[in-house]
This record gives sequence, structure tokens and C-alpha cells, in this order.
Amino acid sequence: MIKDPICGMTVDETMALRVERDGERFYFCSDHCRQKFLSTPAIARHEGKPSGKAIYTCPMHPEV
Repeated sequence: MIKDPICGMTVDETMALRVERDGERFYFCSDHCRQKFLSTPAIARHEGKPSGKAIYTCPMHPEV
């Protein structure tokens, strides 16, 4: 099982739609996600993905 790069859904590699770009294979849960991937170059190049290193700050109270 692998994750769709657009929606994050877990998909079965043997049944999923796929795109190969620059030697890397991407799998999708639906044609909608596949089309979104193809129309958004930043996603295809792994740009703009959150790094996971952000710290949450409450907008109502910055010390939370």
C-alpha cells in the first residue's frame, strides 16, 4: 500500500492509477487526483510540502 500524493489516501499499487516522472512512480486513488497532480508542477517536484517541523501557536493565546 502507498499514499496518494494529492489526498493522502492509502491505495493498492496494483490497482491504482499511476504516473511516472523523472524515474519516480506516483500512485493515485482517482483520476481527479491524478489530473490535479499533472496540472500542478510544484506537487510533481515535491515543492511546497510541509516539512513537519512547524510549531503550533494558538491565535488566541500565543503561549499555548
